[in-house]
Amino acid sequence: MELKQAEIIQVLRRRAQMNQGDFGAKAFSTSFESGRTKVKNIELGKQVPTDDDLKNMAEVLGLPVSELMPSTDAQPTAGIHGVEISRPVLDRFPGLEDYLGMLEKAVKIDDSDLIGYITDKISSLLHQPQDAEYTRRRSG
Repeated sequence: MELKQAEIIQVLRRRAQMNQGDFGAKAFSTSFESGRTKVKNIELGKQVPTDDDLKNMAEVLGLPVSELMPSTDAQPTAGIHGVEISRPVLDRFPGLEDYLGMLEKAVKIDDSDLIGYITDKISSLLHQPQDAEYTRRRSG
């Protein structure tokens, strides 16, 4: 399932641990309330961000504008044996590939305790603030 641009913006903003008002105020050089309203409308899909809006939001997030864009690649479909996770996703979250391999084995042996432990580890990996070094490599 492909995320829409509005969803991508919301996920990246939350990952940066910014509320709508602070994010909007910084991205659009406006007040907290005006910024919150604009970001809310963008995230709800009620307002389409301009190219300048995307540039400003990307700058505040420390990301290239391309990160705010929906993927134009053909989406892989889930097969009988699972889903495909792209290399950029695995690269963005160091350790994720290892934990997914462990999770696969834990599911095969049906170890509920191990599955719970590994999914907690994956969850914490996915909720960490954006890796600054990764961001520099992507934008540089």
